[in-house]
Amino acid sequence: MHAAISFTTYPSKGPLMATRGNNAYRRLTGRLRLNGRSAMLETAEEKLIYLTTSDDLADFDGCAVIVEGELSGGDRLSLTWIGLAGA
Repeated sequence: MHAAISFTTYPSKGPLMATRGNNAYRRLTGRLRLNGRSAMLETAEEKLIYLTTSDDLADFDGCAVIVEGELSGGDRLSLTWIGLAGA
């Protein structure tokens, strides 16, 4: 059984790609910061989004990146994809 997915756009909250229940699948850009065991995305609006993943993100530390994943609680993203932001 698959969960129902709906597509919605909220311009004030950035690009929202799809929702599943209370969580939203998002694509965000910013600078990746590693702080001990935590990975954080610092957005252009100076908002910190904590990234949850089992992957080693050391190669992206300090780099401008694009991330995708499910956003929950407004400040936590379960990471499904990461890549360097285009130059």
